[in-house]
Amino acid sequence: MRRIFLTVLLTVFSVLLVAYDFEFKDLGVAHKVSTIEKKMVVINFSSPSCYYCKLFDKEVITNKDVQDFMRGNYIYVKIEPGSYKTTFLGKSYTNDQLFGAFGVRGTPTFVFLKDKSQVTQVPGYMPAPNFLKALKFLVKVVEENYKGSFEEYSKKTDDYKGKPTIVEVKKEDAEYVLKNDKNAKQINTMPAKLDTNTVYITTNTDIAKKLIESGVIRVLLVK
Repeated sequence: MRRIFLTVLLTVFSVLLVAYDFEFKDLGVAHKVSTIEKKMVVINFSSPSCYYCKLFDKEVITNKDVQDFMRGNYIYVKIEPGSYKTTFLGKSYTNDQLFGAFGVRGTPTFVFLKDKSQVTQVPGYMPAPNFLKALKFLVKVVEENYKGSFEEYSKKTDDYKGKPTIVEVKKEDAEYVLKNDKNAKQINTMPAKLDTNTVYITTNTDIAKKLIESGVIRVLLVK
């Protein structure tokens, strides 16, 4: 019995070690950060008792390719049932009420938002390669006006990383991002080791342009 318990404990611990470090729990905060960074939000409506939610946490969100693309192009928030309160688009919601507000009937369900609009809602589990393909497809549709169908796109092989973009922001917005987004980093010079999926924040226009030329997906230029 003790051996079984230790095995289970080590398995849980190993999953926690490779969990997605940039996950948000508060939709209101996540949405504000996404608005500043000009990214989509992907909401994972999940449940601790849901088998496929656990499978997603174990095999999909821990996938390095998924994590890299998510960091560069999305703000990811996980919502589980409960009484936790947030303010989203000027209204107060508990997590339970958010399930109702988005019409979520089962878990996992993934809701994609851009600004104040819902892009799409995808119910059910997808393996990591399929989920990554869906993430890429939606960015191409929303950011680059891609006109093909998902069925068509899913048959293609590409190395799409996202659309490198400079976003001009106010100082207070940059400070909000730095406070709430673990993926954001303020710089005054070009980094010695560049990570194209980090959100770099700078006051220097020349550095911002060099970052974009180097393939960085999102640069916040403080004005």
